[in-house]
Amino acid sequence: MGVKKKITCKSFLDDMSNYIDGDIPQELRASLEAHLAKCPECWVLFDETKQTVEIFQSYNCHPLPVDVKDRLLGALQNQWGEPKK
Repeated sequence: MGVKKKITCKSFLDDMSNYIDGDIPQELRASLEAHLAKCPECWVLFDETKQTVEIFQSYNCHPLPVDVKDRLLGALQNQWGEPKK
């Protein structure tokens, strides 16, 4: 087991997305949770972000009609150029 990482508010923000997704090592998770337990500002930001993610994940997406998708892709390609392959 390695050295426990010191978590600052900035480092918490850097890792928050992966934390919400559950895509971090257990040791880092424990450090982030310890920071959340003592930092009300990060806890509020985390809680609001997590709730927002949960709301968006609960929506059923409706597929775009083909003509709308084609026009959108065309407009993006005109604006930003062809995607690199």
